[in-house]
Amino acid sequence: MAASRAANKRIKERDVPSEAPAAARPLVPSSILAPLWFISLALPNLVYSGVYWYDTLHLIKWVVAGVPVAVALIVAGARLVRHGREELDFKVDLFGVIWLGLLAYTMMQSLWVPISSKVSFVQEFLCFAAVWAFYVISWNSFPNRTVRPLLWLANLNAAVNVLFAELQIRNLSGFTHLILPTPGNYIGNTGQQNMFGLWMAICVMSSIYLYIAYATTPGGKKRHPVVTVANLLLMGINFWGLWNSTSRSALLSLAVAFVVLASIILRQFGRDYTRRLWHVIAVFLLVVVLAVAFSPGRALDFVYKITDMILNAESFGGRDGIWATSRTMFEMYPWRGVGIGQYKWHYLEAQREMFKAYPDKIWQYTHWAHNEFLQWFCEGGIVGGGLLLVMWGLWGVSLLVMLRRREHVAPEVIWACSLIALISFNALFTRPFHRIENILWLSLGFAISSRDMVALLMPRKVFSLGGLTRVCGAVLLTASLGGLYYLGDGMVGDRMIREALSTQNAAPQRSLLERASTHMMVQNDALKNLGYHYMQLGQQTQDIEILSRGFQLLWQHFLREPHSEELRVLLDWSQRFQNVKVLETLASYLKPGTYRLGVQHDAVDSAGNVVSAVVLVPLQSSGGMRIVETPSDEEITPYNK
Repeated sequence: MAASRAANKRIKERDVPSEAPAAARPLVPSSILAPLWFISLALPNLVYSGVYWYDTLHLIKWVVAGVPVAVALIVAGARLVRHGREELDFKVDLFGVIWLGLLAYTMMQSLWVPISSKVSFVQEFLCFAAVWAFYVISWNSFPNRTVRPLLWLANLNAAVNVLFAELQIRNLSGFTHLILPTPGNYIGNTGQQNMFGLWMAICVMSSIYLYIAYATTPGGKKRHPVVTVANLLLMGINFWGLWNSTSRSALLSLAVAFVVLASIILRQFGRDYTRRLWHVIAVFLLVVVLAVAFSPGRALDFVYKITDMILNAESFGGRDGIWATSRTMFEMYPWRGVGIGQYKWHYLEAQREMFKAYPDKIWQYTHWAHNEFLQWFCEGGIVGGGLLLVMWGLWGVSLLVMLRRREHVAPEVIWACSLIALISFNALFTRPFHRIENILWLSLGFAISSRDMVALLMPRKVFSLGGLTRVCGAVLLTASLGGLYYLGDGMVGDRMIREALSTQNAAPQRSLLERASTHMMVQNDALKNLGYHYMQLGQQTQDIEILSRGFQLLWQHFLREPHSEELRVLLDWSQRFQNVKVLETLASYLKPGTYRLGVQHDAVDSAGNVVSAVVLVPLQSSGGMRIVETPSDEEITPYNK
């Protein structure tokens, strides 16, 4: 009992959350910041774009996640310009400075790296910059006392997604436009199986934290049982969703996060809270039993995946070829990298080289390395990838120092450390850094943990902007307004593409696509669809000039953004046009030994004459080209565009 009272006393002493660094005026008042952050963090996984937009999944997620960040930046920038350092002390910690250095490096890469797709570069950079700004504002102004309400909102979001997923898997989601129309899939409104699993894991881990944190209140009284029961109910529902997602990476990530959370709690508060940790495990086991009883099909799928992971451990769930290609890409450009956002546009080139060393790998195409750290080394080279590891290393060392010293930190730091561990482990197998609705959570976790943990390691490594405060405010203000304009302009262009693809009249379709191509965010998509427009029109009118124009547009688009979809189309039409140079270039991206270039002596040209033609000949022994776009749980696009 004495030990329990001592532990409770320590909890109570720390249960008054530590706030952001003190200042005469906050960078963003909490009355403004908290609602904005609640929207940006708790809502995106519940919404999707719908058929009104060309980007049917992500666009509205970007709006919901990004606009609140821009509004907060406008408020922060205006206050910095108005008050300066005299009344508002704006600081950046060591972690934020290293992050800023990485941001600056990725921007400067464009000076020595030939950027294939400027659209992808700008979009990725703006997203990366927004996430850094989110970190800085959170570090300076986000109060720890708002973490618990945020977690409740997130857990409710996840529970609704579980309901959506249960309806999707039963083909019962068609009664409303609020649910992503992907019948037969268990993904909720996240759009992808692994990202659904990750979101469930984040929210389950948050429920575990709440269950531990609600052991006592600041006044020493036990929390009302209704609160505890509601939290345990949400934990069970969301773990049900996690289990039925059959996402191995998400379940393993939760296990890693649980170990980190338990380690910190046991080091800081002793074994008094071991009982609550066992309660959590009991809830998990109960949910697994219920899932096996009431959803045996999903359980069998999960068992099959686990068995496959054990029996075919070397394939890492179909990722071995992707990782081999990624390593090859890094070896091709070890110092300069390929540039931020350019990984997917160098994949086919790197895969061509990969086959020289690994001829037995399958041919496949993906936008992501399915290992975020590996992808950073591909895009940023040794310097960019190294800076990223320095950031994680600083956090990791700070965590070890905190555990070794048994330092007592704010309870929210325990949650933040578990969150970082969860997403970081998940990033070894999926792509949480490339989903804004996930990376903002990671940014918040770093901000909350850095305020206490990095201070333990380097207490004086906090940097004030001094006389540059007003200049920084002007930069933040300008950048946020520019980002809002870029997003709004892209939405206009996106809507034009959707209108174009919704009409069967050639003239207005072409006009809309041409107008959309002037909007930077969707420029490449507009030009690609314009190419398909000309190809379709040329086939209908039998006009070789129109066909040739469409072919050239698709070829130019392929040179900017090589994709397997255009590869197939261009392979077909380069044979029809007998453009041998393009055909040879395209054929070089195929797996060696599956096809060869040959001569067909009885081909017929457009005038009906018998001629000899260069064609792509599949080799019988190879069985043709097996195209695997990505691992089996890759993102699902809900509509035909």
